[in-house]
Amino acid sequence: MGFEYKEELKELLPNYMELLEEQGKTENRGNDYWTCPFCGSGDNEHHTAAFHINGTRYKCFSCDKGGDIFDLVGYMEGLPKGDFIKHYNRAIKIMRPYLNGGKPKKSREEYIPKFSIPTVPVDYSEYLHKCHDNVEQTDYFINRGLSKKIIDRFNLGYDPEKNLVTIPYNPDCKGYVHRILWNSDNKYCKFGNEIFNIDALYEPSIDALLFDSKDYVFICEGQIDALSFEEIGLCAIGLGGVNEISKLIEQLKEKSCNKILILALDNDKAGKRATGKFIEELAEAELDQEFIVDSSMYEKYKDANEFLIADRNGFIERMKRIAD
Repeated sequence: MGFEYKEELKELLPNYMELLEEQGKTENRGNDYWTCPFCGSGDNEHHTAAFHINGTRYKCFSCDKGGDIFDLVGYMEGLPKGDFIKHYNRAIKIMRPYLNGGKPKKSREEYIPKFSIPTVPVDYSEYLHKCHDNVEQTDYFINRGLSKKIIDRFNLGYDPEKNLVTIPYNPDCKGYVHRILWNSDNKYCKFGNEIFNIDALYEPSIDALLFDSKDYVFICEGQIDALSFEEIGLCAIGLGGVNEISKLIEQLKEKSCNKILILALDNDKAGKRATGKFIEELAEAELDQEFIVDSSMYEKYKDANEFLIADRNGFIERMKRIAD
């Protein structure tokens, strides 16, 4: 038989996850992370959010299950493993309304939550401090150009059992991001979703070694890039990805920033699009916020950390010209 809707069905994996959520079989943790339908990782007790959707594929970093919509439908429907025809036919039946350009209509009762979402923030401080105690067991941060002073200041850590590094978002340790140290398409996993080093928006650098930059803050995509600026004595925040621009806008609405923002997103198409999105959203929000855009900031390098590693002195001199 033909499988003419195979590729279209693969694209509907996020929609299938939404259907599973409506049935109380998973929970959206944000940024394409969900509780795992296989092992339960990310449930209300553990908040690990290890199940991640990346395009047409899913992967759980806790139980190592991975696949596409056909694999997931087969598991959720109890179909024989490896019987693609049955998996395909069942996926067609479930997702046909989406293929037809619509969406299944739900009754009022189906909107009633089937589980409670916790409102009390999780405190990861014990785990993160334990990881920091183990940080000398890895050379990951040193190889990224970061000094012991920065490693200690930001409580960066290493989990030897899981072979991953941890980066707390902020000093309260209510959330963090980890990066696995083995080969994988998805290396990062978020626990909470905060702006990294948010105090930098409002406070001068406590480690301004190279020049006085108290009136500027660099806006980066990732935490490691923000740490690269902090390494040379500049204030910087990490958004956690190009899709988090709106989060910064909301933060500025809640508490205005008197510093000049220097948009230091990655030197690629996604970074340039995100820079444009920030400018548009800032105008729409009618916020009186000064900012600087320098399209040649990273010269031939992709981002701040790549620049720092390849040419530390060049990185320092380039940023001096921007922030002085």
